[in-house]
Amino acid sequence: MRRALPVVAALARLAGCGGVDTTGVTSSAVVPLPEATLDAAANDRVVGIGEATHGNKEFVQVRLQVIKTLVERHGFRAVALEADFGGTAVADDYVTGGQGTAEDAAKALGFDLYRTRDTAGLLRWIHDHNATVPDAEKVHLLGFDMQRYDRNKERLLRHLTDVDPARAASAERSLSGLTDATRTSPPPAGAKDAVAGVISLLKSKREAYVRAGSEQAYAVAVHHAEIIRQGVELQSSGNDYIAKRDAWMAENIGWIAGQAKGKIIVAAHNGHIDKSGAAYSFESMGRRLAATYGDDYFAIGTDFGTSTFITKDSMSGRRQKFTVETDAPLAKLFGGEPMGYVDIAQASADPANRRLLNAKVPMGSVGDEFSALFSKLSKMYTVATVPAKAYDALVYVPHAGPVTPL
Repeated sequence: MRRALPVVAALARLAGCGGVDTTGVTSSAVVPLPEATLDAAANDRVVGIGEATHGNKEFVQVRLQVIKTLVERHGFRAVALEADFGGTAVADDYVTGGQGTAEDAAKALGFDLYRTRDTAGLLRWIHDHNATVPDAEKVHLLGFDMQRYDRNKERLLRHLTDVDPARAASAERSLSGLTDATRTSPPPAGAKDAVAGVISLLKSKREAYVRAGSEQAYAVAVHHAEIIRQGVELQSSGNDYIAKRDAWMAENIGWIAGQAKGKIIVAAHNGHIDKSGAAYSFESMGRRLAATYGDDYFAIGTDFGTSTFITKDSMSGRRQKFTVETDAPLAKLFGGEPMGYVDIAQASADPANRRLLNAKVPMGSVGDEFSALFSKLSKMYTVATVPAKAYDALVYVPHAGPVTPL
């Protein structure tokens, strides 16, 4: 049986390619990512940059390069991360005001996948950039995930203490059962009512709280409360967990768009950025963003040939290295470029390229959990995707390596 596994994997890869004909495909449209001007995305309201796998240093580098280009060349001032809203507020304090260190900011984002020197380096670049520009031109960080409580509660209660100290203590007591440590268990009895009560208080006291603080501080406090509400509902959502999370992430990006009042970079896994929602049977975040923003949403997807990444082992729960390899038809679009960028509309001017980009091809896809067993079957780490429907541009990394944990 062990001898048969490589054969099974090879057959699966061939099946995943779907017999895609790459004859005539040319790499004439590829440019090194640092040289890509991203002019096609420059005027769009939202630009998404995906990563095919969490836990790869190259995809953090891709994310950083896209952010640098959009910030320096095109005036983007908001970066929205697939990270805890409250934790990202802590990271924003670092990049905009220098509070703490890049490493502390990376840890504050919430997920273990961000606790890396690579993410700290990305945050350090934003911090260093902000140190050279006026306040009005600083890049802000915002999170659109809702899977943690502690930092959201901390920020919410800080606001209540400032504007209504008499009610802050009762709000703290009512929310005391909601913690990061217990977030994977069913929420305590009465949690939904407790959060609803806090939101009701905030809305009923809007005018007074705005006078005591500011419109911006009030809006952010209400959103912290809404994030907590989403977290409570997510905890008890059962099989709908993933679908509800994507729906709320899309809503939260809408809130960020309203607050930022400018162009936004959205950084997340490919599965959340993809306009076609190829990875999911439900309406994913990317499909919702495409429906909301239309041509004002520019999605950049990523792919790899081989990848060694760090993620949680689904069997042991520990974070460890895994290696997978794909038979990626898209590789021919990129030639030997180590981190190549291809604009799909431009590349599609060539008939062979257009045929490939409109075919269903396997693209690498690994989230924040994996198993060594999965590496034996390519369908466990690829998603059949029509690139031209899913993305506006692609970045390909032939050999991706692991992040360096803090």
